[in-house]
Amino acid sequence: MTTYLRLKSLYSIRSLVITMIIGMFVITSIVVLPKISSADTTIPLCEITRNLKVGDTGLDVQCLQRYLNWAGYTVSSTGFGSPGNESVYFGPLTASAVTRWQNANASKVLLPAGLSSGTGYFGPLSFGWYVSLVRIQLDLPA
Repeated sequence: MTTYLRLKSLYSIRSLVITMIIGMFVITSIVVLPKISSADTTIPLCEITRNLKVGDTGLDVQCLQRYLNWAGYTVSSTGFGSPGNESVYFGPLTASAVTRWQNANASKVLLPAGLSSGTGYFGPLSFGWYVSLVRIQLDLPA
């Protein structure tokens, strides 16, 4: 089941994480958050209890597709996997969307594993960063 939470503001969605040290701005990490329309201000919260790969099926796959579509890494523009028509099947289109998301978040999900490009495999590093992004967007403690 997908749970949705309302974000505090659209402004928080496009913000950067910046730390201020002694009156100077030092960028410690930059998080590019998805650009969404004013009509779409809820984030899908997914309960994923396993690694996901091509061939897997389940509600966790469907929720992952909802998140990817919401975050701007569209699984498909029409038909199965498209926004509002997410499926329970993790196929090549889902893997492609995961790969694009991983590449955009390479410093958090690829580099720690010694990888330079996305694999389409949604494992512990990908899930961990997804949880961090949810916490950032909902202004929850780490």
